[in-house]
Amino acid sequence: GCREALPRKQHSDMDGMTGIDASEIPEGFMADQNGGDNKAAERQAQIQGILEQIMEPAALERLQRIKIVRKEKAEAIENQLVQMATSGKLPGKISETRLIQMLEGGGDAPQTKVKIQRRNYGIDSDDDDNDDDLL
Repeated sequence: GCREALPRKQHSDMDGMTGIDASEIPEGFMADQNGGDNKAAERQAQIQGILEQIMEPAALERLQRIKIVRKEKAEAIENQLVQMATSGKLPGKISETRLIQMLEGGGDAPQTKVKIQRRNYGIDSDDDDNDDDLL
């Protein structure tokens, strides 16, 4: 089989597979051992608490659905809302329609619309040219 075809050194390496040592795993990869990740989770919980206070349930639900698909955009909106709330610039609870307006208005990459404009130069090749000049 395949094992006989391998050189002896590789063969012995396969027998003694131990896996990866914990020190080889990059930082931030394992949440339970890294204290910095805990701070990020606390901050996220704090943001979530603020959002629950300043948003209507339907708007909050929509924002959570958007976060699944477009995480960066949802986080940008979250940060914007938290900033508005902490600075006291919110008139009231954010409704679903207000959230939609924010999503459409505040995009990091504005959508460009392409308008195709066909121009008529007064030359219609079908009527004027009978190809007599080609004979």
